[in-house]
Amino acid sequence: MVEYKKVVLKFGGSVISDEAAIARVVYTIEKVLESYQIVAVVVSAIGKTTNNLDCLAHRVSNSPNPRELDALLATGEMQSAALVSMRLGAIGIPARSYNAMQFGIVTDSNFGNAEIKKMFVEKVNPLYGIPVVAGFQGVNKNGDFTTLGREGSDISAVIIGAACRADFCWFFKDGGGIYNKNPKEDVDARLYKEISYTKMLELLNQGRGQVLHKRSVQYAQQYKMPLFVSGMNYPYNGTWIKELVHPKVY
Repeated sequence: MVEYKKVVLKFGGSVISDEAAIARVVYTIEKVLESYQIVAVVVSAIGKTTNNLDCLAHRVSNSPNPRELDALLATGEMQSAALVSMRLGAIGIPARSYNAMQFGIVTDSNFGNAEIKKMFVEKVNPLYGIPVVAGFQGVNKNGDFTTLGREGSDISAVIIGAACRADFCWFFKDGGGIYNKNPKEDVDARLYKEISYTKMLELLNQGRGQVLHKRSVQYAQQYKMPLFVSGMNYPYNGTWIKELVHPKVY
């Protein structure tokens, strides 16, 4: 990864599972800063927060209003962003949390599965430190919070990476990189060191490789944004997803 300098980091809910996990995430950020310029950190909600909020909404109403449901679900990622920023500040690394409105992420009004239309990153002042952005969300033209669909924080990271001119996006996932088989079920599973956008999309269409949101890979291909997927324990042992032209390489 020596050819790249500017990175967006994305931490999924499975790796931000509790207070101790937040400390591990911040330690990882601290180590990445030794080699890269972090232009943004994108976070998912802690653990099962989104599911819990969704269940709460459906206990209150059999058919929650979509606008109000998105307003509720968006709070999960805001919690994560604020807590990670607090922890970074506690160890002397300047950081500031941002929700979608503060970061300038504008979507359509398709509540529950919105699409990002514009991004006004000039609203972000780097003098405050590393932007820690709540993933999974945007705001429509009326200022209402929207969500991008489950695992939508992956989409947020890629779009933010493109808007901030990052060299690549680094995804930290509980399952690590991309394998040819499920490593939890098959001891012979092989980690792909490199895989093309096209091959990754094929795996997703086959119901495999569900480490990333399909739309995040489509956007990465569109913007030619390389992706690196790894786990927390062995962060440099992962899978590159990018444009590959050699006929013998996936």
